[in-house]
Amino acid sequence: MGHVLLKKILYLIGLALLILLAWTAYEFSVFSADRTQHLQTQAITTTRQLRDEISNLLTKVTDEGKRLAKLFGENNYSAKEVRKLLKESSLSIAEIQGVTAAFEPFAFDKETKLFSPYYDKGSQSFLQIEESYDYTVAGSSKTAWYTDVRDHGMQWVEPYYGAAGGNWYVDLGVPFTYGSGPKSEKVRGTITVSFLCKDFGQQIHEISLGRTGYGIITSPNGIFLAHPDPDLVGKSSLKDWASASDHPREFNRACEKLLAGETGLIDYHDDKDNQRALFCYDQIVVSGWGIGMSFLESDLLSDKKQINRRYVHLSILGSLLLVCVLAIVYSFDELDRGEIWRLSAISTALLVANIFLIGRLEHQSERPKIEHVSFPVTDYSSVQRFVQQQHKRAEELKRPPAIPIPTGIHIQRMDFQDSYNLNVGGTIWQKIPLDAGDSVLPGIAFPQTSPFAEASLIEESYRQKFEGKEGEEGYLLIGWNYRVTLQLNFEYSDFPFDKRQIDIEVQPADTLGKVMLVPDLASYRQTTPSSVPGVAESIVLSGNEITESFFNFSTEQSSTDFGFGAELGRNQVPVLHFNVHLRRNLLNVFVTYLIPIVVALMMIFILLIACRKTTERQGIIESMAAFIFVLIFSHIDLRKEVVTGELIYLEYFYFVTYGMVLLTTFNLMAYTLDKTKLFDFNENQVYKAFYFPMFFFAVLIVTLVKFY
Repeated sequence: MGHVLLKKILYLIGLALLILLAWTAYEFSVFSADRTQHLQTQAITTTRQLRDEISNLLTKVTDEGKRLAKLFGENNYSAKEVRKLLKESSLSIAEIQGVTAAFEPFAFDKETKLFSPYYDKGSQSFLQIEESYDYTVAGSSKTAWYTDVRDHGMQWVEPYYGAAGGNWYVDLGVPFTYGSGPKSEKVRGTITVSFLCKDFGQQIHEISLGRTGYGIITSPNGIFLAHPDPDLVGKSSLKDWASASDHPREFNRACEKLLAGETGLIDYHDDKDNQRALFCYDQIVVSGWGIGMSFLESDLLSDKKQINRRYVHLSILGSLLLVCVLAIVYSFDELDRGEIWRLSAISTALLVANIFLIGRLEHQSERPKIEHVSFPVTDYSSVQRFVQQQHKRAEELKRPPAIPIPTGIHIQRMDFQDSYNLNVGGTIWQKIPLDAGDSVLPGIAFPQTSPFAEASLIEESYRQKFEGKEGEEGYLLIGWNYRVTLQLNFEYSDFPFDKRQIDIEVQPADTLGKVMLVPDLASYRQTTPSSVPGVAESIVLSGNEITESFFNFSTEQSSTDFGFGAELGRNQVPVLHFNVHLRRNLLNVFVTYLIPIVVALMMIFILLIACRKTTERQGIIESMAAFIFVLIFSHIDLRKEVVTGELIYLEYFYFVTYGMVLLTTFNLMAYTLDKTKLFDFNENQVYKAFYFPMFFFAVLIVTLVKFY
């Protein structure tokens, strides 16, 4: 009767678990579908935003080119008037680098064979192209900007390298004709509006792509006009880049469709960042260019805790259901020794698998954002928004706005002195606007410098003045070499899954609130956090992996006025942060601290198997004491490496093992000395079979409570 009742209970439990698992799987599928839809919507919206912004710019430029072509076709201007028109046109649109008017032979006047002035906004000067070469000779890539437009009409030409400016350019060419006379409607010359390719890259930066996203722009022939790697701009094609990279097949097919003029979105796995990624591609109809934008799931959906919880729920429910099914199968008759060991092995494997899953999810996850600190600043628009917010606040307080000082940092050396002190060294620089005069005190300070630092050095290493250009302000560049020991607040409660976030605060030497430090993003080749800007590639931190680096802002409020009186020192002060994120290499931790635990558990299990009923002591207490001492010494070593005032995750493995030692000691004493009949079944097989499942079940409970 009891056997039948047990089977009924197992059937009910199995049915309940099956229903719960089915519901959880359904809810997971709905959640995943909504999540995917949200990801795709965000990717498409951001890509279309970039497409529309560039389309609007190119349309405006096209209208300006047509306007100039009409003026030059209807009027005969003097050389002075031509230059004036070109300069005014160049200054009318901020993104334009320069404008050229090129005439056919003797088309400007009968005495001048060639006439082609180019106004360069960067140098604020005119360049006579005809003095360098004959631009009317067809068949050369050097003259295609003129001859192709002259012969085939208005078009955007392929990118080319301008040796004089040292940059890659892309041009819009618009032909203009004679307005009247015997040559009416014949081409008299062309108007060429020039852009710097790097400006398109800046425009991509101004649209938030998250922490690791990037964008590309290609010409009709697939040549890069914008790419996160500046070395590829103008030199490499999308086809060559896609085939030479480690991207999956679906990404390469998307690149082929982009070149073919199609639009779309693909969802693939990024092996480099080991997560889901999306690549959205579209077309800029005005110019025939293609654009593509890549996003990582962690950028578009910052909180992974919800999806991780669902993975854990599915895994645990599936494991419970499998154990219940095995229990039903084995309940048809009496369990023999082999069946008991199989149940033990399967239960242990399932528990280990669940612990491994939770650990992997936690290791791959990121720490939540700190409330008073901004998101990573990777684009110019984020910097501008922060500066505008601070200026608005200063206006509300009836105070002069702080002067933004672009500041950059490069770390060349980094080493942990102990759990909380970090030695760093490298270069830091500032670009002080020339119009600030002597009102700005150059220099920086590290407020986190350890009071007991053995090395604290900041000395000037270079200084150079850069005069302003049209549309750009001049500045004084000052660089310092630094070597400091910083005292940082790290949290180790999740060790070894803790994420050490090295947060370096940089404050101006001017403490009167006259200046505000902002990141000098223009000085970095890439600003996406995953490219680790500002950190030397040669840096190797034993047992750690540098995952990302970035700038961000915070505002701090002091409780004192530092002797200045009034509210000068007690207002919210903007603080620039440079962050370097580290992730531990788990192999080193596991080998150092888990192997002693595993070896101790195995030796205890061997002792458990070897002990037989006898009136002799068999050295049980001495053996267990030896295991305890081994574990305690390993535990002490862990505490020496990770100095913290709180319990850390890995310590619970030791606590559970201590419990297993005590419990096994009691079991062996009770069994071998025949103090109870509780463990007599199959020579203590029940406890032996439960030995490893008990340990890993306790570890699983601790892991769930700790992380979920």
